[in-house]
Amino acid sequence: MAFPVNKGDSSSSFTHQCIYDVFVSFRGEDTRNNFTSVLIGILCHRGINIFLDNEHLRGEEISDKLFKAIESSRISIIVFSKNYAFSTWCLKELVKILECEKKGQIVLPIFYKVDPSEVRNQKGKFGEALTKHETKFKDKREVQKWRIALHEAGNIGGWHCKKDHPQFTLIKEVFEVISRVKLNYTKIFDVKYPVGIDSRVEDINLHLDIDSNDVRMVVIHGLPGIGKTTITKSIYDLIAYRFEGSIFLENVKENSRTNDGKRQLREALYSEILGGRTLKEFGAIKRINMRMEMPQHKRILIILDDVDKLIQVTDLLGECNCFASGSRIIITTRDEKVLSTLQEDYHLTYYNYRLKELDKHESRELFCQHAFKENKPKKGYSELVDQFISYAKGLPLALKIIGSNLYPRDDICYWKSALDKYKRILNPDILEVLKISYDGLDQIQQDIFLNIACFFKGLSKDVVEHILQSCNSYDPYCDIETLKDKSLIVIAENGKLSMHDLIQQMGLEIVKQESKVSKKYKRLLCFDDASELPDTGLEEVEGITLCLPQPRNMQIDFRRMKNLKYLTLRNLICEDVKYLPNGLRLIDWNEFPLTSLPATVNLQKLVALKVPGSRIKLDEHFERCRLPALKHMDFAYCKNITKLPDLSVIAPNIKMLELKWCENLVEIHQSVGLLEALERWSLYRCRNLKIIPRILKLKSLQSFCLQGCKRRRKRLALPSSIGNLTSLQDLTIGSKYLNDLPSCFSTLPNLHFLYIEDFENFPKNLDFPDCFPKLKALVVWNCNLTTLPDISSRCPQLKRLFIENCCNLQKIPKLPSCMDKVEFAEKVGLPRNIVCPRGSPHRDYASETDFAHKKGFSFNIDGSVLIQGSKIPKWFNHQIGGSSISFSVSRKLLPSFAFCVVIQVQSKDRYKLTISAYCAINIFVDGYKGLRSHTKTFFPTPPPSSSYSYLWVFYIRDSSLEGIILNERTDVKLQFEISNYNPERAEITIKKCGVHAACMCSPQNSAADKVACIRIHERLKVSFDERLKMLLSRVAADVLPFKQKLGECSKAQDAYYCPLCEIAEDSVLHLFQCCPYAKGLWYGGRWGFRVEMIQAQSIMEFVERIIDPPMELLAERVNKDEFTLYAAVAMKILWDAREDALFSNTKASIDQLAHRLNKQYDSYVRSLGTTRGTEVQNSGSAWTKPTDQWIKVNFDASCDQENVGLALVLKDQEGNGRAIRRGININGKVGNAIGQTGQT
Repeated sequence: MAFPVNKGDSSSSFTHQCIYDVFVSFRGEDTRNNFTSVLIGILCHRGINIFLDNEHLRGEEISDKLFKAIESSRISIIVFSKNYAFSTWCLKELVKILECEKKGQIVLPIFYKVDPSEVRNQKGKFGEALTKHETKFKDKREVQKWRIALHEAGNIGGWHCKKDHPQFTLIKEVFEVISRVKLNYTKIFDVKYPVGIDSRVEDINLHLDIDSNDVRMVVIHGLPGIGKTTITKSIYDLIAYRFEGSIFLENVKENSRTNDGKRQLREALYSEILGGRTLKEFGAIKRINMRMEMPQHKRILIILDDVDKLIQVTDLLGECNCFASGSRIIITTRDEKVLSTLQEDYHLTYYNYRLKELDKHESRELFCQHAFKENKPKKGYSELVDQFISYAKGLPLALKIIGSNLYPRDDICYWKSALDKYKRILNPDILEVLKISYDGLDQIQQDIFLNIACFFKGLSKDVVEHILQSCNSYDPYCDIETLKDKSLIVIAENGKLSMHDLIQQMGLEIVKQESKVSKKYKRLLCFDDASELPDTGLEEVEGITLCLPQPRNMQIDFRRMKNLKYLTLRNLICEDVKYLPNGLRLIDWNEFPLTSLPATVNLQKLVALKVPGSRIKLDEHFERCRLPALKHMDFAYCKNITKLPDLSVIAPNIKMLELKWCENLVEIHQSVGLLEALERWSLYRCRNLKIIPRILKLKSLQSFCLQGCKRRRKRLALPSSIGNLTSLQDLTIGSKYLNDLPSCFSTLPNLHFLYIEDFENFPKNLDFPDCFPKLKALVVWNCNLTTLPDISSRCPQLKRLFIENCCNLQKIPKLPSCMDKVEFAEKVGLPRNIVCPRGSPHRDYASETDFAHKKGFSFNIDGSVLIQGSKIPKWFNHQIGGSSISFSVSRKLLPSFAFCVVIQVQSKDRYKLTISAYCAINIFVDGYKGLRSHTKTFFPTPPPSSSYSYLWVFYIRDSSLEGIILNERTDVKLQFEISNYNPERAEITIKKCGVHAACMCSPQNSAADKVACIRIHERLKVSFDERLKMLLSRVAADVLPFKQKLGECSKAQDAYYCPLCEIAEDSVLHLFQCCPYAKGLWYGGRWGFRVEMIQAQSIMEFVERIIDPPMELLAERVNKDEFTLYAAVAMKILWDAREDALFSNTKASIDQLAHRLNKQYDSYVRSLGTTRGTEVQNSGSAWTKPTDQWIKVNFDASCDQENVGLALVLKDQEGNGRAIRRGININGKVGNAIGQTGQT
C-alpha cells in the first residue's frame, strides 16, 4: 500500500509542537515480542525517533505523559491485532490518536492478522471486546466513542498483514511512508519561485534512474549562479526517502579548507550513513586523514555541494566501489572535468550533466515573479522586461537579484536608469558570486581569461591558441580547457570562443578595478562614443579594444604603445596611420580604412590579420611585407582585392585563408597552391574568379570551399591535382558554371563531409563504387536532380544524408548498410500496400530490408530529407495535426518507423541564407518514456516577412523497440520537438506529423464508437488543440492501454490496480472521474470543480459531459469552451501522472498536479490566442475561488473508495462565505480560500 504524502511544508501549528517522529500503539501480549519489536527495531535503526508505549506509563487511567506523547508525535502507527480492543488502554489511545489526526497528525494503521472489516464493523474478536466493555461500563457513551473510533480507523487506508504476507516487505513500505512524511518537515529545499526547476530535475532524475541497482554518480556543473545548489536540494527533497540513508553536505569547498571543517563534514556524513553513530564511537574523531569505508549493505544517497578538487570527494567517500547496490552520489561543481577520473578509477556509472541557462519564457516568468510578484509584466513594462532578460541571458542569480532590486518600483524612468547602470556597472552581489571561479585560477589563467574577455571573444580557438603561444612561449591548450571546464568560457560548435555576457562583464569590471588601483592601463577598453583615450600611461598598454556604437574619426598615436600586442577596433575611422607597433600579435580591425599596411611596419610577430570589409588592395606595399608568424588571414568582403599575391614569400606559414565575398577577386597566385601549412581556405562567392592555382600540393589542407563562383562566360575548371589533397576532410563545391569534376576528385581518401550546390546533375565522376570510402555526411542543396546514384555502394560509410531544396527529386536509392539498408521508393520511397485495421490503405512492408538488431531501448535518427512542401504523402498511414502521434504495433510486425513532419519557417525582417534548429524525438512505449534522440538540421530562410513549409522525412531503425515491445498489441507515442537556434531570424513551428509503420491499431468495430469520435472532432472548435482532441477521441474509443503488464514494470507493482491511489481497479473511468487523485486535482485546480458532479456510467458518456458540461458545474465561473479545454488538460495531467507512477515509480502530489494543470492550461490558452480563462470575467458571479495570496484554511480528511472529504462553511469577517460540501484531501493539506463575496 502506498501513501501519497504532500511535498509542501505543513502550515499547521501541529507540526511545530512535535517532539517524536512516531508513536506506536499496540497490544503488548499480541505483538510485543514479534511483529512490533521488529518494526520498532528497524525504524529506530533507520533513524526514526519513536516514542514507545511502555506499560510503566499506564495505571488505572492513561497518564498525562502518555497523552502528551501522542500529541507530540507527527505520526501514529496503530497495530490492530486480535486482542487490541480488549485493552481499554489501547482504545483510549486510539480515541486520542484520532483527535490528533483532526489537528494534522498522520495515522498509519496496520491490520496484523485481522481483517480491516472486523475493525470497521466490530466483528469477530473486536465485537466480543466491545460487548464485554458494554457489560463492564455503566457509561455507554465511552464505549460508543470506542466504536466510532474503531469504525473511523478501519476506514483509514493502511496495511493488511496476512499470515502469508512477508513482514519485512510491509515494514519497508511503512518506513518509506514515514520517510516521506519526515522529509516534508525536514525539507531543505525552500525557494519562493521555483521556475524552471521541474524540467531540470526531471532530466537529472533520468540519469539517476533510482530503480536501477548500479552505483551511480551524477556530476552537475555549470555557470556560477546557474542554480546548481537549488536544483540538487530539490532533487534531495524528491528522492531522499527512497534510500536507507541520505545526507546533503553544503559548501564542501569552503569547509574543506581547515582540519576542523573536514572533521565536521566527515562527522556529519558518517553520523547519517552509520545510522546516528559518530566517528568518535569508532575512535576516529582525531584522525583527520582517515578514510572510512561505506557500509556495503546500505543503499544511500550522498549529495556533495560545491566541490572544486578531487581530493575533497575521495577524503569523504573513500573507495567509491564499496557502496551498496542502488546507491547514488550527486556532486555539484563549477569545474566540468575535476571529477572525470572517478569514472575510470572506480566501478560506478558516471554521468556529467551541464545545467543550462533558463530559456526566454522561464527567464521572463522568474524575473516577473521577483519584480512584480506575478508571472507577467505590468502594463507598459513588457519591452523593458525583455531588455532586462536579454541582459541576464538566462542566469537565475541575475534575474533574482535585479528583479528583487526593482520591486516595488512603479516608475518606468527608474527602470530605464537601472538598466543603463546594470549595463555599465555589474551589480556587486552578482560580481561576488561570478568572481569565485575567477579567483580559483592561477595567475597565467587569470591573465588569459581577461584577454579573452577583452580581445578574443568571438575568435576561433585555434587563432587564440596561436596568439597566446606567441606571447607566452608555450602551448596554452591546457589553460583554455581549464577555463572551459570551469564554465568561464564556451567553445561553440564552429570552434569559436564565447562566454556568457555577465561573465564577460565581470572580466571587464576586474580590468577596470585593476587600472584604478595601479593607475596604469594594461588593457584599454572603450565601448562608449564619448570615450577618449587617456593622455598618460599608454606605454604599459598591451591591448586595445575600441568598439564604438557609430563610425567616428579618432587619431591614435600608436608610437607611444611600444608594448601593444592586441588591437581590436570597430567603427573607428583613422586614416592617417603611419605606424603600428612591432610586437602586435592580433590586428582585428573591421573596415580597415587604409588601402595597405603602413610602409614602415615590421610585423614579424603578427599571428592574426583580420580586416574584413576593408579598403585594402594587397598592392606592392603589401607584397613587400614579411609576416613569418602570420597564421590567420581574413580578407572577407574586401571589394578592392583583385589579385592574391605570392603568399609563400609574404606569409609562408599561413594556416587559415578567408576570402569569402571578395567579389572582384580575379586571380590567385600560383604559389598559394603550394602552401604546405594551409589548413582552411574559403573562396565562397568570389563571383569573378578566373584563375586558381593549377597545382595543388596543400598537404595540410582540411577544409576547402569553392562555392558560388558564378562566372557567366567562362566556366571555372578545378585542377586535376585536387586529388593530391590527401588531408582534405570538408569540401564545399557548387556552381552551375563549374566544369565537371576531374576524375581524380573521387580519390580523396579522408573526405568526411561533402557539400554540393547548384548542380544540374549528379557529378559523373562521383558515380562509381567506393568513390568516397570515408564519407560520413553528404549535403545536396538546391540541385535540379531527379535521382541520386546508388549511395550504398558509392559511399559505404555514409551516416547522414541531407537533401534540401531539391524540388524535382523523385527517387533516393538504397542507403549504406550503416544506415540500416532502408530502401526508399518513389519520391522518398517506402514499402507498399499495408492496410491499417482502421481502414486506411498503406504501402506494404519491405521484406528485403535487412536490420541489425540491438538490445536496449534506444534509437537513432539515421537519414533525413528536407523538401519544400506542406502535404504529407498518403502512404504515411497515420497523420495528425500538431507535434505528437500515436499508433499500435506488434512484436510479430516489429517495424522500422518512417516519419514525415511539416515544419513552417516564418522569417523575420533580418534575412539570412539559412537557420539552424535542434530537432528531437521522444518515444513512449505503452507509456514508458524511452531515450531521446536528436539531430541538428538547417533550413533555407524565406524572404523577409514570408514563410515556407518543409517536409522533413526521416526514419528510425527497428532494433530500437526490440525487447520492449512485449505484447501482441503495444501502443507507441512519438513526440517531436524543435528548438530554434536563430529566433531573431525566423520562427519555426511544427504543423503536422505522420508515421508509416506496420501497425495493428485497434479496429473500429463499433459503428457507434466511430460516430461518437467523429462527433467529438466536429463539436470541438477548430482552434482546439489537436493533441487534446486526439486524447479525447482515444479516451472515448477506449483504446488507451490499461491492464497491461510490461517487463519493465516493477514486480511489486500490480498493474491491475490504479497506480495512483492503489485502492481500486485500473480503468479509464476510474482514472478520470473516481480516483481520489482525480477528485483532488479537479478540486485543487483554479476553479475548484467537483468532478463527481459529472454523472457518467461509461467513458463515452463522461467525454460527452466534458464537451457539453452541465450548467450547475460551470456556476457562471467559466464558459463551456473554457471548461472543455480545462477538463481535457486535467485528463492529460492525470494520464501523464499515471504513466509516471506505473513506469517510473514516481508519484507527484495533488498540489503538484494542480500546479501543472493551472500552468499547462494557461499555456494552451496563450497558444490559442485567448485571454479568458486566467481571470474571472463575469462580475456577477456569486463566489469565486480566490488567488493563492488570500487566507487559507487547512483541513484534513480521510478517504476510501466510498467516502471522500468533509463539509465546511467558510466565512470571512464580513459574513461572506460559501458552503463547501465535499473537500478533498488525499495528499496532505489542500487549502481553500475564502472569497470576498458569496453565498452561504
